[in-house]
Amino acid sequence: MPGRPEIPIDPGAPFADFAIGLRTLRSASNKTYKQMAVEVNYGISVLCTAASGRILPSLGVTLAFVRACDGPVAEWVHLWELARAGGRRHR
Repeated sequence: MPGRPEIPIDPGAPFADFAIGLRTLRSASNKTYKQMAVEVNYGISVLCTAASGRILPSLGVTLAFVRACDGPVAEWVHLWELARAGGRRHR
């Protein structure tokens, strides 16, 4: 059963590109936030906030999100570092 729809990302949000990347990764994994939360032991709200674009999630939350989606960890460490340095670039 799918969860409720995600709130659209404000394109002007400080980390919109980063969040779009996380959402794309989650979508490709076909996992719900609930499934991810069980796997990585973070709350659904933490994972949803990570993919909101409003804040840059901690590196730990980012990597948990990526691992739950079977994503490329090293690539996401690099993307997180770019975002932290103020870059808004995404793949």
